[in-house]
Amino acid sequence: MTITKFILLFVVTSISGIGAATEEYQTHRPLIASTLVGLALGDIKSGVMAGASMELVALGWMTIGASVPPDPALAGTIAAILTIIGKQNIGISISIAIPVAVAGQILQIVQKSTIDVIIMHWADKFAERGNTAGITAMHFLTGIPSALRVAVPSLMVAYFANVSYVQIMLNKIPKPITSGLQVASGFLVVVGYAMIMQLLNIKELLPFFFIGFLATTFSNITLVGLAILGGSLAAIYYFYFIKDDNRSTGRSRRAKTADLNSDAVNVENELNEKKESIKLNRKDFMKVFWRMQFYQLSWNYERMQNLCYCYSLIPVLKKLYKTKEDLSKALKRHMEYFNTHQFTVPVVLGVNAAMEEAMANDEKIDNEMITGIKVALMGPLAGLGDPVFWGILRPMTAAIGAGIALGGNIAGPIIFFVIINIIRLIMRYYGLIISYNQGVNMMTSIKDIMPKIMKTVTVLAYTVMGGLVAKWTVINVPIRLYSYKSNGKLITVTVQQQLDAIMPNILPLCFTFLIYYLLRKKVPPVLCIIGLMILGIIGYSFGIIK
Repeated sequence: MTITKFILLFVVTSISGIGAATEEYQTHRPLIASTLVGLALGDIKSGVMAGASMELVALGWMTIGASVPPDPALAGTIAAILTIIGKQNIGISISIAIPVAVAGQILQIVQKSTIDVIIMHWADKFAERGNTAGITAMHFLTGIPSALRVAVPSLMVAYFANVSYVQIMLNKIPKPITSGLQVASGFLVVVGYAMIMQLLNIKELLPFFFIGFLATTFSNITLVGLAILGGSLAAIYYFYFIKDDNRSTGRSRRAKTADLNSDAVNVENELNEKKESIKLNRKDFMKVFWRMQFYQLSWNYERMQNLCYCYSLIPVLKKLYKTKEDLSKALKRHMEYFNTHQFTVPVVLGVNAAMEEAMANDEKIDNEMITGIKVALMGPLAGLGDPVFWGILRPMTAAIGAGIALGGNIAGPIIFFVIINIIRLIMRYYGLIISYNQGVNMMTSIKDIMPKIMKTVTVLAYTVMGGLVAKWTVINVPIRLYSYKSNGKLITVTVQQQLDAIMPNILPLCFTFLIYYLLRKKVPPVLCIIGLMILGIIGYSFGIIK
């Protein structure tokens, strides 16, 4: 590997590491991370293909609250490096990359519970002094360990994979293991599908999963066609089962608003009557918008998104509070514990900006009210963001992109990157502006709309997931049952042929629901993956699975 490739590999793996911390641009997802590695190493096609296969396995790997999955960034970079430099089969590369990703999960936990916590406490000292530049610096300082956490292991694997004796050692791995892992890579994807189904968990909508499964099994529908089918079913569900309910909800909204906690109602009265001398404008919100592009970089295990949140709100606080004392109080107020989904956090920021504006203009609003609204909103918004963005929109767009990219088509990762970032930017901008204009009324709006959004998009998600199970899960049982002669030719009947006669893709369906059952019984996803890898090795060794 040349010095130029070494430097480029360091840069792209660092980008993936920072992406794993922020989860903004999705550069940490295998489809993007592997493509970047392929770009750095001069073999984009192999990088795209490795990323597509790894992405389908990792579809359900998502960060929810304090739960950290195997590191998709490391999985993507390692899979591509082993494929390109190590000259390994993609299935073998994925099988080696998964344990490395689990080790990366441990590294991330260590970083976020030690290094980032220490940096966060340094930020506390800057908040005490009203030093916004120091807080900003601490936020970005956490990006260094995040980058190195992925870059260093990736470079080490690249170095050793490039050494001839290591390649010889890899090539001497017994065929039952290498071929068995290759076989297992065909059905490891069911773990990701099952994880998404567990997150959605709306049993009454499961029939839409079977619609997607059957449509794909008995037709040549493409992934785009499958997405259109799911969208059409979601629209039908909305207009026939939810829209009328929206009207009755609108008629009863005033009564529901009265049931909210009295603090929120009092705050709304204050905001309606305010006579502000300082007014936030679009320029201020654009500053917040740009800061949110690296929102979750400084997440830590002690106070989670507190530094992220404070860093993002700094332009608003600097405009509203002119003295160091007042600014320090505001900064410390937002260095308290906070955690929600990063794509829905603009809603909380917008509401808080409206309340801070009122407080700066001597309205009857205090620290407890501002903190109370944050606490009241963060739970419902996390409950909306995790399943909608991580459980539905990202897996669907990633699956479509991966499907296009399996043959090495660069359009796959580009489509995924563009679509998910358009969604993200729209949510970032309009979530901030609309919530600022509505103030605490957002509490009522969110309470009303959240279950409707969830059910509608879940219809879409179940349809697509069902189709993916049929389209991308590969299991073949070649065991011979019997043979007979027909027109002088010997016809052999296998178990797989008999299963297909009952219903094609029945094994992928059964495997998916088996893993879904195990996940509901609290079996860790990593154990499910390891179990399937062992099944692939044993099944291939005895000729049961091919």
